[in-house]
Amino acid sequence: MLPFAFVNVPRKPIGNDIMDPTLNNERELYFERGGPSYRLMQRIGLVRGDDPSVRRRIVAFLALTWIPLLILCALETRAIAGTAEESFLLDFASYARFFIAVPLLIVAEVIVGPRLTSAGMQFVQAGFVRAEDYPAFDQAIARAARRRESLCAELILLGMALIGAWTFTAETIGGGATGTWNSTFTASDAGQRLSFAGLWYHVAAVPLLQFLFYRWLWRLLIWFLFLFTVSRLNLKLVATHADQAGGLGFLGVAHTSLGVFAFAISAILSADAAFRIVFHGAAIETFKMPLVVLLILTQTLILAPLLMFVPILARTRREWLRSYSLLVVRYNRTFHEKWIDGPPPEGEPLLGSADIQSLADLGGSFEFIRAMRIVPFNQRIVLQLAVITALPGLPLLLLVVPIEKVLDTLSGALL
Repeated sequence: MLPFAFVNVPRKPIGNDIMDPTLNNERELYFERGGPSYRLMQRIGLVRGDDPSVRRRIVAFLALTWIPLLILCALETRAIAGTAEESFLLDFASYARFFIAVPLLIVAEVIVGPRLTSAGMQFVQAGFVRAEDYPAFDQAIARAARRRESLCAELILLGMALIGAWTFTAETIGGGATGTWNSTFTASDAGQRLSFAGLWYHVAAVPLLQFLFYRWLWRLLIWFLFLFTVSRLNLKLVATHADQAGGLGFLGVAHTSLGVFAFAISAILSADAAFRIVFHGAAIETFKMPLVVLLILTQTLILAPLLMFVPILARTRREWLRSYSLLVVRYNRTFHEKWIDGPPPEGEPLLGSADIQSLADLGGSFEFIRAMRIVPFNQRIVLQLAVITALPGLPLLLLVVPIEKVLDTLSGALL
């Protein structure tokens, strides 16, 4: 049983000819709200009703992460210390984590969530789901809701975040120096002593950030599983659709919003790279390969799941090409017999004849089908995601290239 009641949605018109079918679980198709942690935030007043309370939550998370770290580091004389590694206020990655990544993961609920929901319902609203597949589509929504509301899943995510705070951070991945401001033990005249700033960093601040990230990964996995079920339905696609993707181009547009997560990750890694360039003199060329790897991974994670629609898109293109090929043959033969072989029809002038316009339109439709893609995204979406991912790394150029040279290059390109 689900911890919520399903409602019957009346059948309603959404266009001239398309009707929205009755779906018991339609209102449960969302991916940004719900779940044990969300309900907990509602109980303590952090989230009020259906309002995502974005500003309130950002302030609350900063109050639980960056502000306590600043206070503890100041008390332990580690806000500005003898070295850059020991100075909290000189750690660029900490600003990226708590002032960019955390807010973006919260703002994603009003950017990504509604777009995924709209994309999911568009399968029905556009008439791609056949009437006999309504029950299967409805069950796919119910399964997505059960997974979203799973307490076990979020407990596992919390455990992963608690472990990852010690083993999976930019410092551990990049092999950062020891003796930093976030170390749990610091050297003193009496030997090693516990650092409360480092302890709070590992048991509260980073786990909260990683839990938000893992929670979104889980929600996206739920979305991908939902799409997998839908891709196995006998969808009624339209090969002549203007998006040149059988009508599924909306999926690529919806997945462009997932670039917000790529931006957040890139911001953290770029901030860590900036620290190494400024305080350790690292060459910017050192970070070319990590950027390429990040671009490949983000493109793969965001767009690869849409490849599950390749079989039905390819089948639709093949079937429509065959049908339109036969139609073109019949029409062209009839046109030839009427206007070329036979005598001109009496009372029907050739100039301005609708037959010629129909001939051109039919040929254009056939060419449109031939140009149909078998993936629901295009090169523009790939480029947009690449730009979003690489954008946080652009300030690194200003660290090694004089601003005057950058401005001269830009002015030369514009003029």
